[in-house]
Amino acid sequence: MENPTENPSKAAEYLKELNKIIETQQELLEKQKNRIEELEQQVCDLCQENACLKDQHQRHLATCRLQQQGNSHPTLGSIKENVIQE
Repeated sequence: MENPTENPSKAAEYLKELNKIIETQQELLEKQKNRIEELEQQVCDLCQENACLKDQHQRHLATCRLQQQGNSHPTLGSIKENVIQE
C-alpha cells in the first residue's frame, strides 16, 4: 500500500474527504441539537400543563368534598349533575 505522505495529491484527496466527513458530522450535530431543544420545550410545556391539570383536579376534589358535606347523600355528592339530568 502506498504511503499518503509520499504522494501529495493522495494526501490532499484524503484531507478533502476528511473535511467532508467532518462537515457532515457537524450538520448532523446541529440538527440533533435543534431537535433536543424542541423536545426540551415540549417537556417544559407538558410540565406546565400537568401542573395546571393537577391544580384543577385538586380544586375539583375540594369542591366534591364541600358538596358531600352539605348533601344528605355523601356518596352521591360527586355525581350531583347526573341526578339533575335524570
